[in-house]
Amino acid sequence: ADGDRKTLKNLLSREVYDSFVAAIGEREAKSEKIQSSFVGIDKVDVVAAEMKGSEAHITLRIVSELISATRDKVGAVIDGDPEKVAEVKDVWTFFRDTRSRDPNWKLVATEEED
Repeated sequence: ADGDRKTLKNLLSREVYDSFVAAIGEREAKSEKIQSSFVGIDKVDVVAAEMKGSEAHITLRIVSELISATRDKVGAVIDGDPEKVAEVKDVWTFFRDTRSRDPNWKLVATEEED
């Protein structure tokens, strides 16, 4: 979301939002920027899905391709590679209260797999 806290707030649980905002703040304090391009999703598997009353939870294992690099304040690459497509494996958990008029799911947990 390119550091767009307002957009993130509507898509993330409070805990995930706080974690993302802290990481954004750390990069901003160092004048670092992430340059990333989403290439595509290779595979999505449902790891778990359950209803707890009116609360729906779904956990997905997502294998995607991403080009990502972190640059310092002068533009030098300090992490990643702006020319290389990398395979990324994540497990994301989403939540939605089915009684809510809001059709959007919120991201409530993320975990990077090796």
